[in-house]
Amino acid sequence: MVSGKYSALSGAVSREQAMANISNNMANIDTTGFKKDRISFEALLKGSQQMANGRGINYSRIRKIGVDFSQGPLRETGRDLDVAISGKGFFKIRGNGETFFSRNGSFYVDNNGLLKTADNFDVLDGSSQPIQLAGAQGKKIHIDEAGNISLDNIPSGQKIQVFTVSDQTKLEKAGNSLFTLQKGATSQPTDTTVIIQGNLEGSNINMVEEMTMMINTQRRFDACLKVEKNYSNLSERQNELGTVA
Repeated sequence: MVSGKYSALSGAVSREQAMANISNNMANIDTTGFKKDRISFEALLKGSQQMANGRGINYSRIRKIGVDFSQGPLRETGRDLDVAISGKGFFKIRGNGETFFSRNGSFYVDNNGLLKTADNFDVLDGSSQPIQLAGAQGKKIHIDEAGNISLDNIPSGQKIQVFTVSDQTKLEKAGNSLFTLQKGATSQPTDTTVIIQGNLEGSNINMVEEMTMMINTQRRFDACLKVEKNYSNLSERQNELGTVA
């Protein structure tokens, strides 16, 4: 009885964690450049272990939580310094002594002519140096599909560079649609991705899909709790019978 009870408990805990993941996805449906997380499950006991050690009863747990980097929908803003990536890649930015990658292309030019993110981080060029737009204040800013920046139709010599990474599984979320690149992977500039001015990329959350997953997860959670309760009731009955005997 005990092994079955703990099997149901492990299932309930896993579904509770999945519910928290779905809730976080849904909370970020309006976050620019947000990428949803997806959970995969696994059985704790494999093959013959299930029969030998688990007496036919298995235990579930979350195998991993992975980021879904699929493209989000583009939203037109008409703002000169809003840019979206159409295709693979990330903007490379630097702040607080760290380098980050992001799909959020909502930028501005500060009083020193530096191109910044909403978090006041520097946007980097192909050489991983801050992009400087001297004299940009009051001028019409045009950014072409390759990321080249012109001021009043005069090329500035500056470019918003898109970077790809050798292994996207090495990208770790750092909050605010930011990612840090872990050891074992590298980044490199790419010229095959299109930049679209006057647009921002929305989150890749599909509300209907998330709601469906939430309902299914809640049902599985409730089922696990019901099984656990039934095992508890059976254990109580066994104890009563043992007392009578």
